[in-house]
Amino acid sequence: MKKLIILITILTILGCGENNVEENSTKNESGIVTSRVANEGSNYIISDFESAGLKKPKSLKADAIDKKTGEAITPKALEVHLGFFKSSLGPKDVEVRLYESHTDALTHGVPTAEKTISTVVAFTNALIETTSAESTTTTAGFGAYIVTGNSIIICQSQIEVCDELLEGLDN
Repeated sequence: MKKLIILITILTILGCGENNVEENSTKNESGIVTSRVANEGSNYIISDFESAGLKKPKSLKADAIDKKTGEAITPKALEVHLGFFKSSLGPKDVEVRLYESHTDALTHGVPTAEKTISTVVAFTNALIETTSAESTTTTAGFGAYIVTGNSIIICQSQIEVCDELLEGLDN
């Protein structure tokens, strides 16, 4: 009987966790999860991501300006790093943007992260429309992101790459 109660408790906890992930996720029109919010209270530095498996992070200019619009590319970002992560899907590019707080990441980082992945989606859709059905097309672009604590992780291809890096942060 004790084992049954423990099993039901574990399943209830896991079930609640899954719902929380779904509630904090955004899907595109195809039903694919492209973003998620997690770990509101966490505060990260780049070495945390390196410990989680981010390889060769190269520091990028956090205050870079878009030459066409004159607007900041990553407004209010304190640091921006580009590296790669060996995920179960193979090595993937990952961009990490660090902000002063979780609120700054949501307020200032999400719009630019959305713009980053929507540009890739539009490019990919254009490629698919112009290629034959027999050919396979892949892009090296960013396809998903996770806001976690004071950071945004933008990952190549799909959300699972971000999820795996996030798991490394939690360990």
